[in-house]
Amino acid sequence: MLIKFLKKVSFRVHRNVHNVQLRDVLCAFFKVFLPKITISTGNTPLSIEYSEQKLLNDLNEDGFANLGVVLSDIEINSIKKKLEGLECYDTSQVNPTPVNLSSPGINVQLAHYKREDLIEIDEIFAIANDSRVLNVVSNYLGVKPTISNVNCWWSFGDRESAKDAQFYHRDLDDYKFVKMFFYLTDVDDNSGPHIYVKKSHRINKLLELRRFSDEEVVNTFDNQNILVLTEPKGSCFIEDTYGIHKGQLPVKGNRLLLQIQYSYLPLHVENYNPKKSDVLERMKFDKYINRLLFND
Repeated sequence: MLIKFLKKVSFRVHRNVHNVQLRDVLCAFFKVFLPKITISTGNTPLSIEYSEQKLLNDLNEDGFANLGVVLSDIEINSIKKKLEGLECYDTSQVNPTPVNLSSPGINVQLAHYKREDLIEIDEIFAIANDSRVLNVVSNYLGVKPTISNVNCWWSFGDRESAKDAQFYHRDLDDYKFVKMFFYLTDVDDNSGPHIYVKKSHRINKLLELRRFSDEEVVNTFDNQNILVLTEPKGSCFIEDTYGIHKGQLPVKGNRLLLQIQYSYLPLHVENYNPKKSDVLERMKFDKYINRLLFND
């Protein structure tokens, strides 16, 4: 009972403290109680050409680090082939039902795969535990991270209007967290590019927990800092999504995106049921980092 109460209090605090400097103070407090950074080595499934230090510097300064194209066509096709055997859902429904990807229906905007299915794909689980990514994330957060979500979804084109996260917003999932995104399809201006406002993760403007119009964002931030991420499939970037961002509504075509989230704590809005498996021992991955996904 006490633990549930403390979790609820913690959730309300981080959802209601929006000032950047106050959030820093809360982070400093929680870091005292969380496992310290450890250096990860040995697992390098991603073809990252940049140094860990460069990625960390970019993340600290801009809230954004572009890793470039890190997955080959063969790796992407392998992941997509395994996704074909999984059901995905329109989570905007009260009782979500599986979406027919060949004919999703004009009212279906997004279709999400389930986390418990995604982590069974070895390529995805290995990607989430890439040693260099974990080192960058650990140093950015200042603690050993927790993989708190694994998500993958289709965004469908030719819809009437944007919806939910297709408008500018800030995420308030935890005291400090980052998300790693992968394009599994080519993304141009018409196919729903992700858009991020560089440096907004450290700026005390547009702090409300709501959606923001394009006009509000353009009038508040330097237009040069608005990144429209048109990139080929296999591209990857890491973001502090407390910074302002959105996934643009595709004009035509469908976009497939994979996302891994790293945070201080489990996410209050998620229900975790770690699977019993020998995968952590077999793949030699950190038990603490993956404790919400698997246990032995």
